[in-house]
Amino acid sequence: MKEKDKWYKGGRPEMKPEERATRVVQVRFTQAEYDQLLIRKATVKTPTVSTYVRAVCLNKPLRLKPERSTYQDILLSLLQETRSDVLRIGVNINQAARRINSTTDYQDLQQEINKMANDMARFEASCGR
Repeated sequence: MKEKDKWYKGGRPEMKPEERATRVVQVRFTQAEYDQLLIRKATVKTPTVSTYVRAVCLNKPLRLKPERSTYQDILLSLLQETRSDVLRIGVNINQAARRINSTTDYQDLQQEINKMANDMARFEASCGR
């Protein structure tokens, strides 16, 4: 064996021969049956139809996809907006802190503080406080 062949090449580790899926079973479906199969597969977290069919035939447990309501989608989008607002405020605070530490011009400092106070007031107003 060459020295080069001993190196780790990356990727998935090689499976033992007894663990490999080598047998192929061909199944034919009508279009209606196949559509129904895809609808059922869409409710679980399996990557392929083949994996889904194998799991169902062998009575393996399937993980269901979580169902989200429109209310949960709205809350999620509001949280994302709030997160971006808080992130922007944090960036402003960081910029102000850098300026405070690098300058002695207190008029600019007062303007920065006023700007941050306005940003915080707008944020609180958008949150409904």
